Amino acid sequence: MMRITKVEFAHCVGMKSQLPEPTLPEIAFAGRSNVGKSSLLNCLIKRKALARTSSQPGKTQTLNFYLVNDSFFLVDLPGYGFAKVSQAIKNQSPPPCRL
Repeated sequence: MMRITKVEFAHCVGMKSQLPEPTLPEIAFAGRSNVGKSSLLNCLIKRKALARTSSQPGKTQTLNFYLVNDSFFLVDLPGYGFAKVSQAIKNQSPPPCRL
C-alpha cells in the first residue's frame, strides 16, 4: 500500500485549452452532483478541506488537479446532473477557479 506523504493543489482547468500535458498518471473522480467526490478525495489524502466541499450541488465547476507524492494527480471533476447555481454562473465561460 502506498502512503501519501505530500499533496498539493496543482491547478484548475476551465477550458480544454488549459489542460496540462499528460506527464504523470491521473486518477479522476467522476459522478453525479453532490455525491461526495470532493469529500472522498479529502478522505483519501487525510485532509479536511483541500478539495472544497459544500452541501449545495454544483460547488466544483472546474477540473481540479492535486499532485500526490510528486508522482500522480488526483483530479476532482465537476458533477453531472443538477447544480444549484445562478444563471449568470451557468453562462460564464470558463468557470472561475475557486481556490
